[in-house]
Amino acid sequence: MLFFFGSFSAFGQNSACNCISALEEVSELIQHSKSYKIQIKKEDREQEFQQWKEKIIAKIKQDELSEYFCAGYLQKYVSFIKDRHNQVYKFLEDLAENIPTYKKSIDTTKIEDNISGIYHAGSDKIFLKKESDSLWLGITLKSASEGWKKGKIRLKINKTEDGSFEIFEFFANGILSYQNNIKIENGRIQGTFWNRANQYFFHVNHEQNFNFRSINTDFDYIGIKTLSRTRNLMKEAQVFYEDHLKNLNKENLIIDLRNNGGGAIKQAEPLIKSLQKNDNIKHIFVLINFKTASAAELVALQLKKDKRSIIAGENSRGMLEYGYGNKSFSAKTDCLGFNVSFSTKHENNNLHEYETKGITPDLYLQNTSNWIDQIVEFNKLP
Repeated sequence: MLFFFGSFSAFGQNSACNCISALEEVSELIQHSKSYKIQIKKEDREQEFQQWKEKIIAKIKQDELSEYFCAGYLQKYVSFIKDRHNQVYKFLEDLAENIPTYKKSIDTTKIEDNISGIYHAGSDKIFLKKESDSLWLGITLKSASEGWKKGKIRLKINKTEDGSFEIFEFFANGILSYQNNIKIENGRIQGTFWNRANQYFFHVNHEQNFNFRSINTDFDYIGIKTLSRTRNLMKEAQVFYEDHLKNLNKENLIIDLRNNGGGAIKQAEPLIKSLQKNDNIKHIFVLINFKTASAAELVALQLKKDKRSIIAGENSRGMLEYGYGNKSFSAKTDCLGFNVSFSTKHENNNLHEYETKGITPDLYLQNTSNWIDQIVEFNKLP
């Protein structure tokens, strides 16, 4: 049994205002999204979508933590439409007050299966504990973030009817993220920072917005932190490319798009056009990870058209078929005050295969050593 303390002030003010009430509001609001009009309205799938909502309602009723994980259930409902630009979220004002504590005893040495165990995400540490054959709870052991005291429930993982896994994960700032079809392998919850080894070779911290260095006599490296299309960044990109593109004369080039959340593909056009004219380069390795998203994914696909390119790393975010155009559709539910941001632009039908799934790399890299080193070693193979 789970025991909780603290008042759920966000949910307790009105007994008629609960997660199901918020779901009903979101089901009306989602009809404004571009992807709803294309995938549901245009394809006459309203009844199928309604049946999906009924399944979500049933899950909410069965889950004693449903109010706590409500934003995740709303995201799960919206995820029926393949469009990661459709967002439902809420900031918790007081984590300590509104997050329950796991009250049963925890033995971190007792590992019941190959999923359970201690996981790290930077300075945060949880114990992923098996509660049943289909439920695991991530219980905080340590965190540098205020509010995430020992025993607070940080995430939960469900095994669904089809045997796949889904995760409801709270970030340190209190925003809840839902993901389906996740993999838990090689000691890591894929698509997250959580891993057993406390290693983050899939991650990168760029010192500058645009980074260039020579790795060795055979490799050059370009790292792009962001594709944001502000006036200053466009000018910074122009100066960077003018300084470095003419010096790319080694046989191998690594273009690092890890953690690049997107912006505008136009910022990278000088790079793409220059590479098309550069005959010195024999191999172009494009690095991506689970935080490579939106316009950064479009850049990766543009580079992939070059026969010299090899996509390396792990699956990207899968957030590229739709967009917000000049402005997203934004609103707030009357019940519980969830924020919604929905897509208003359809980029391209040809991108549907990548939406939510992401770009699959040609060369998967493991979280066991530096990814740059892994590419250099791979290139040595006959």
